Order: sequence, then structure tokens, then C-alpha cells
Amino acid sequence: MPDKRLFRIIPCSFLASVAIGIVNLGMLFLIKSDYGAGPVVVGWFTALWAAAYFVGCIAFRSLARHIDASVSAILMCFLSAALLAAQFLFPTLVGAFVAYSMYGLACSLMWPRLMGWLVVGLEGNALSRASGSFNLSWSVGMTISPFLAGALSERGVALGYGYALPIQVGIVILVATGVFMLATNPVAPAPRPRTATAVSTAIAAKGHDSPLRHPAWIGLFAIYVLCSVLNNIFPVYAKDALALSESVIGFFLLIRAATMSVGFWVFGRLRFWQFKAVYLPVALAANLVLCLAFAFIRTPLGFIFGLALLGAVQSFTYSLSIFYGSSGAADRDKRMSIHEAVLTVGQVLGSVAGGAVYQVFSWPLVFVFSAAIVLICAPFQIAGVRKR
Repeated sequence: MPDKRLFRIIPCSFLASVAIGIVNLGMLFLIKSDYGAGPVVVGWFTALWAAAYFVGCIAFRSLARHIDASVSAILMCFLSAALLAAQFLFPTLVGAFVAYSMYGLACSLMWPRLMGWLVVGLEGNALSRASGSFNLSWSVGMTISPFLAGALSERGVALGYGYALPIQVGIVILVATGVFMLATNPVAPAPRPRTATAVSTAIAAKGHDSPLRHPAWIGLFAIYVLCSVLNNIFPVYAKDALALSESVIGFFLLIRAATMSVGFWVFGRLRFWQFKAVYLPVALAANLVLCLAFAFIRTPLGFIFGLALLGAVQSFTYSLSIFYGSSGAADRDKRMSIHEAVLTVGQVLGSVAGGAVYQVFSWPLVFVFSAAIVLICAPFQIAGVRKR
């Protein structure tokens, strides 16, 4: 069963993440260069997408009782493509805000359901390996997408298309992903919602629901505050202060995604960290060190090293959250929705507050803010670990 489901889940998550990564960075270049958006507007723009995604993760949970995961993925692909295409009918900043937020809502149809399908009936090492393969697939997509977005942006400008080319390419990939999921449905159909729940309940009855999920979610929230700053506000800083081109900025973000992909592969196959509570505060401490380090980095080479380390810490923290959130759980769709919602709240806070702090104060204070978030989270996580 795992092999058949991975035959569809892995290509789907890879293609969708490539499309989403290209579109997300391409939209930042579009609103900054064509619509004149500043750091605060950029922060709110990305935060609105994340907020819509968060709302969708909560609001669409009831769909799990009616349609299977593959249908959700197909809906997401075609609906997202339509919404992104529609924005070109209203080429204004307001039109981009509306289309992008609705697109965020559509994205929430797929990822929690796909992750819930992935972990049905799995525990222990099988769960770790499956989630590691899944994380590797979408992270590889996120690895190449920033560079593609930067290169496509420069090519589009050179050809006179402006900054629309990355979004257009993303639309084509989303449609192709939806066609793939439709074509492969007879090969490996997703289990019906009631069947998936029954299998997970039977497996969960043999084990125990991990109490480490709450500390893991706290760490996930904190790391995504920092990641959101570097994904969404760093491109603005890199263009303004470092005078880097779009393709170079994409390459920088590729470095973080590449080490994240390697981390997912490694942590999906190693067992030393499973059910060892000490690694939760260790990951949070590494997050704090990175926040303080980024406050002093001023050179492109420094950002390369910092982003590479961030990718490794992000992959470990994310792996902890998926593993402890799924282990021993009967309602895994619900747990994956919580996982996605938690990281999305971190993204919203990082985008909005990071953009405001950068525009009103300075770039180093953005990371002082990120470090303060980690310090606020630390006692709550430690209390959760000790209470286990």
C-alpha cells in the first residue's frame, strides 16, 4: 500500500511545490517592480496568502468526511490555476491581493489531505521513512523553484513580458499536476475517508498518542517565523541593500531549500531522534542561534552559510512535528491540518511583523524580533517536554 500511494503522492507534491514556489516568489517580484509595493505591503501580501491558507486548513477539514485526498488535490490544482490566471484580467495591486489570497485558500485543499493520506496506517520507522520521502519530494521542488522564478522573471522582462512569466509557468505546471492526478487515479486510488479513518484507528489502538506533539508544534511555529522573514522580506532587502538580481536572490533561497531537502532525506532514515524529547529544545536553541547570527550578517557569503544552516534546522524541526503529530493518532487528517495551521501562523507573523520592523526600524532588528519569539516559545516548549 505505501508503494502505490507514493507513486502518486511523491510526483504530485514535487510538481505542486515547484509551481507554488515559482508563483510565490514571482508574485513578490511582480508587486514590487510593477506595482511599487514596499516592505510592509510585501509583508501583508504574503501574510494574506498564509492567513487564507490557515482559514482553509480549518474550514475545509469537514471535506475529509466526504471526498478523498486525490480529489482534493485535483480540485486544488485546477482551482489555483484558474484564480492565478484571473488576476491578469485585473492587473492592479488590488487584483493581485484578491487573487493571491483566494489562491492561498485553494492551496489548503491539498496539503493537509495529502499528508493525511500519506501516513494512514503507518507507525514507527515506516512512518518516518514515508514522511521523509514526502518531505524530500516537496522540498526538492522548493529547492529549484526560487532559481526558476528568478530566471523566468529576468527572461520575461528581457522579452517584454514584465514579471508575469513565472506566474504563467506556474499555472501550466499546476494544470499538468491536476492532469497527472486524474490519469493515475485508477493505478492507486486514495482510500475513502471512512476507510482511512478506520485503518488509522486500528493502528493507533496498538500504540499510544505521542504527548510530544505539542512541544513539536511550538518549535514548528518558531522556525517558520524566521523562515517567513527570509523567504518574503529577504528578497526586498537583497534588492534594495545588496543590489542583487532576481536570479541571484533565487539562488540564495535555493541554498536553504537544498539543505532542507538533504535534511529531510537524512532524518527520514535515522532513528536516533525518535521519541527522544531532548532534541525538541535542541532544535529550538539552534533556531535562536540562527536568529542572532542573521542580525550580524551583512555579506552575500554570510547569507549563503546562514541560509544553508537554516535549511538543516528547518528540516529537523518539521520532521519532529510530522512524526510526533502523526504517531499514535487516529484522526491524522486533523493532525496534519493542525501542523499546517501552526506553521502558517508563524508565516503570517514573520511576514507582517518582519516587513513592518524592517521598514520602520532596520534589518538587524527583524532578527532581534525573531529571537524574541523563540525566547517566548522556549518556556512553553520546555514545560511541555517535562510534562510528558
